[in-house]
Amino acid sequence: MRILGIAAALLLASVPAHATLQLSFKPTKNMDCSDPGVCIATDADAVMNIDELTTMLETSDMRIETDGLFFQDVEVQKPIAWASSHGLTIEGTDAMFLHAPISVLGTGSFLDIKIGGGPFYGRGGAIKFADPATARLTIDGDAYILVNSIAGLADAVAHHPGGMIALANDYDARPDGQVRSAPVKTPFNGTFDGLGNVISHFSIWDTQDNVVALFTQLQGQGRILRARMTKVNVLSENTFNNVAAALVAINSGLIADSYVDKGTVRTDFHGVLGGLVGESDRGTIVDSWTNVSVEGAQGGDFGGLIGSNGGKVQNVYALGRVIAGDQTDVGGLVGFNGGHVSKAYATGHVSGGQNAQVGGLVGHSLKPIRDTYWDTETSGTEFGVGGHDFDGVTGLTSAELAAGLPPGFEPFVWGHDPRINKSRPYLLHNVTR
Repeated sequence: MRILGIAAALLLASVPAHATLQLSFKPTKNMDCSDPGVCIATDADAVMNIDELTTMLETSDMRIETDGLFFQDVEVQKPIAWASSHGLTIEGTDAMFLHAPISVLGTGSFLDIKIGGGPFYGRGGAIKFADPATARLTIDGDAYILVNSIAGLADAVAHHPGGMIALANDYDARPDGQVRSAPVKTPFNGTFDGLGNVISHFSIWDTQDNVVALFTQLQGQGRILRARMTKVNVLSENTFNNVAAALVAINSGLIADSYVDKGTVRTDFHGVLGGLVGESDRGTIVDSWTNVSVEGAQGGDFGGLIGSNGGKVQNVYALGRVIAGDQTDVGGLVGFNGGHVSKAYATGHVSGGQNAQVGGLVGHSLKPIRDTYWDTETSGTEFGVGGHDFDGVTGLTSAELAAGLPPGFEPFVWGHDPRINKSRPYLLHNVTR
């Protein structure tokens, strides 16, 4: 199994405009489709018309290839959908960018992606399967188990704790109701890919367990990619040492290109709580963000993204408020940091009780922090880390944060657009719909 590092792979996007094979509604250009079932780009600037492609898919499997003479990106510019049992292979030497969904609607159909970089998902990009029980997905030689529910995800992890698992569609968890324990209890050491799909309305109220999230534990070789959640409600009410978050309670693996947008993560007792991850012990979290409220009581570590960090955190941000009681570490991004944090910012209001260490970015840090920022106006505090100045942590006004990319934020990872994220920096390949 080979997984290209997200931050490293995004470097491909920093290369000046070069060869591109577009899948769009434009007329087909510089494509050789003379061999049945195969269309190959013949020039650096090529277009494959989607209507023509889907017509071909009605009668046969199809393979789309880039021109072997160039480092040529594949860009999905408009939605692709087909309902036959035939499948599509996309093969290339550079990277693949999805700006629109690919929808595999047919029974027994397949999608096989053979691309060195990606796929990377822009706003609206996703891969969807109408019949995950019979459909097949392969990315860079890895075959995925497709699931279309939280229960299906939990079952797949229980039977394949080191497997390759992917979410086949958006999933609305409202019919599940408010569950009483973490759905994915089996420690996960495989790869879960959300494929740009969103889990909404995940709700849990756990009074028995003290490890509460969608996934209880991501182990050292485990990877969660492109997990997107919205409108969550996580309430961890064990009276002892709650570790809770929306996505992963305890992380020792890699979480990349993921977000949790809207909702609450809360405990009324001692805890380690974060919007995305509760405790990241030697884990890595990159290219991810949250916009949720994190609420705690006396004692513990509370952060907008992570409660307690002992690993690596890079290219992340948090927008939600973080409030807790006495003797707590409270940070807009991270509550307690014993690892490495860089290229990050937070804007949420932060507050704590007596003897609390409160920072717009981090509550308490034992390790250096680099190229990070907090909003001095919305956070309600003049300190980025626990009541004092800290090298590598810079306060900006809301206007300054919205003015452009701050120093240290690479333009091939971060974007700035007045129409997106209220003009604040956003991650190019992890944008909410």
